[in-house]
Amino acid sequence: MKKPVALLLLCALTFGSVALAGLFKSRSHNPYQLQNGDIVFQSTNSSQGKAIKAATNSPWTHVGMVFFRNGDPMVIEAVQPVRITPLKSFIARSPSTFYAMRLKNAEQHINAQTMARAEHYCNQQLGKNYDLQFRWSDDKIYCSELVWKVYKEAGGIELCQPRPFKAYNLKHPTVQRIAKQRYGAVNNLPLNELAVAPSDLAQSPLLIEVPKK
Repeated sequence: MKKPVALLLLCALTFGSVALAGLFKSRSHNPYQLQNGDIVFQSTNSSQGKAIKAATNSPWTHVGMVFFRNGDPMVIEAVQPVRITPLKSFIARSPSTFYAMRLKNAEQHINAQTMARAEHYCNQQLGKNYDLQFRWSDDKIYCSELVWKVYKEAGGIELCQPRPFKAYNLKHPTVQRIAKQRYGAVNNLPLNELAVAPSDLAQSPLLIEVPKK
């Protein structure tokens, strides 16, 4: 009786492993033909994510930039701290909201020299703390600021025009709760501080959706 039980257990474990592998693959599937410099977006439902959605009237709450390392797609992203994340892990956080955009005529703007400058800038940002107050300074940095500044530093390209805080919806209760937590009071918000939100990048006339496979 021991052999059938052992065989049954082995089959169950094997099936479970295959099922888990299939689940991870489906949750990390990339439908896009990505290349260096592509910009990837996602939507999250954290307290900050909800506040960003409310402030920008957009689903996009996080963004990073793709590059390839030894043939594998990776994402440089400003989380806590700034780090390099495998694309599969990036997608798996919110697979149903994964979206990718590319600079128009990218082949004319992104080359080996551009990527070398981008890599140099990104290496300087690795390990920096995430900027919870969304300031435009360089001592800390947030996700869309990082992507904007990579393009500016590497190619002299301004993907969009930075906007002052007051251009966003700061009156929404969800936004005000986050503002109180991070600034002490809503009145402490620096209304003229420049910022770039993920939605600003997504709406850039310089970007198009990446072709799908």
